[in-house]
Amino acid sequence: MDSNQRMITWSSAWALVEGQVVCTGCMRTQTILESDKPFIHEPGCITGGESASMPWVHLHEILDFERG
Repeated sequence: MDSNQRMITWSSAWALVEGQVVCTGCMRTQTILESDKPFIHEPGCITGGESASMPWVHLHEILDFERG
């Protein structure tokens, strides 16, 4: 999967709003200062799950992959 597709996939679950990551499923937020902590979704959130626990880290990995 190329960087563009990885970014599209990330953006289907997350949004950046005023310096915070927002889950598109439950609308909970996390600041970059909390990026080292797992994201806590609302119970029953369809976006939640093991792969959705560290959105800032995942975004960083996508950007690092693109930069080489």
